[in-house]
Amino acid sequence: LAQLEIRMLREQLLKAVQDAQRSQGPSEEPVAPGPAEPPAKSVIVPMLSNGSKPGASTNGNPRVLYVEDSEPNFRLVESVLVDRPGTDLIWAETGQKALDVARSQNPQLVLLDLDLPDIHGRRVLQELQAQPETAKIPVIVISADATPSQIERILAAGARNYLTKPF
Repeated sequence: LAQLEIRMLREQLLKAVQDAQRSQGPSEEPVAPGPAEPPAKSVIVPMLSNGSKPGASTNGNPRVLYVEDSEPNFRLVESVLVDRPGTDLIWAETGQKALDVARSQNPQLVLLDLDLPDIHGRRVLQELQAQPETAKIPVIVISADATPSQIERILAAGARNYLTKPF
């Protein structure tokens, strides 16, 4: 049963990523990553083909920012995105780090948990949409809160999709 749920999550997540990338289209001017280091405890994990090493050049690879305070949840999504070679997965454990990373790393997609240790994910979504440099980044919420009213509020607030945990 767990394998089936993971397979279903993989399919949902990959479809959501593909839909978000299609709707965003090519960026007008790609931003090359600068020499600055990511914020403390944030991790950049290149999702490259087998044999590639973490830290390898990521020129032109799409970036996905996953905002999640649970390392096991991050590792699960990381394992799902292994099926998308060439995708850089960036991890931010708090809402504030996510906002900083979104501005500095220019991700093509944000996967956002709502229950974060510092600020609520809805606030992160609002802040992303309020800033011109991050306003057009598609956001997919991944949350354990599966109440219809919460899903409706988050989608109305601008999230592209809402996936529920557990997977």
